[in-house]
Amino acid sequence: MTVTWLEQADSTQEQLIAQAAAQPDRWPHLSALATLNQRSGRGRRGRGWTTAPGTALSVSVVLRPELPVEHFSWVTLVAAAATSAELRSLGVPAQVKWPNDLLAEDGRKLCGILASVLPDQSGIVLGLGLNLDFGPGGAPVPTATSVAEWVPEGAVPSAPDLLNALLGALSARLDGFTRAVREHPGEVDGAHPAAAGVVGRLATLGTEVTVHLPDGSRLTGTARALGPGGTLLVEPADRGKMDTAVPGTTRRGDLLEVSAADVVHLRR
Repeated sequence: MTVTWLEQADSTQEQLIAQAAAQPDRWPHLSALATLNQRSGRGRRGRGWTTAPGTALSVSVVLRPELPVEHFSWVTLVAAAATSAELRSLGVPAQVKWPNDLLAEDGRKLCGILASVLPDQSGIVLGLGLNLDFGPGGAPVPTATSVAEWVPEGAVPSAPDLLNALLGALSARLDGFTRAVREHPGEVDGAHPAAAGVVGRLATLGTEVTVHLPDGSRLTGTARALGPGGTLLVEPADRGKMDTAVPGTTRRGDLLEVSAADVVHLRR
């Protein structure tokens, strides 16, 4: 693992994608760019993501797993599960919200994750933004929290130490996923052995949710399982939805499959 720390960056994700595409030999598996001062971070669907300097860890890491490209869509969830487990080892009650967020047990956001496939499909650049410590002023919005809120004062690891631990956890979890895919060929859904480590960390399953679909429509129901590639399978609250096409979804038996959406947890 090689981490290059920057004093500041507009977007570690955009910078690393460009550099890894132009000079792939310089950016092997688990090489990363990191900063505590990211000014124009990227979120899903091109949304901006910014935090005050020094309050959050922003890192993008090149991943070159020995996986067929059709399984790359699992990497975000694998990374979220690894990050959740590492944070829980520190005492932070982190849980995964499909498809790419880490929440504390009270529902406030700790971390966002974004994966981008490199143009030549030789790997993935995985971006992670983790709230470390908002300081005396507290979180900038009531829906956010930080590592410092959940561990004893003075017990928050330094950013380099925490990043090294996260990269180690990610490497181990990704290796395990890759090994299970190789040992059990075929379609990988939530019932596949490779997905066990993800399913066990995913707070979304069994929860009533509202799914905000890309076309602006909404689907309310209960998240039941993960489909091929890590899609979300939802049982609609309105059973009549099963008789009509819901834009952005695919019917799988009695469930609707969602591959791209924002999810809001309602209740279990």
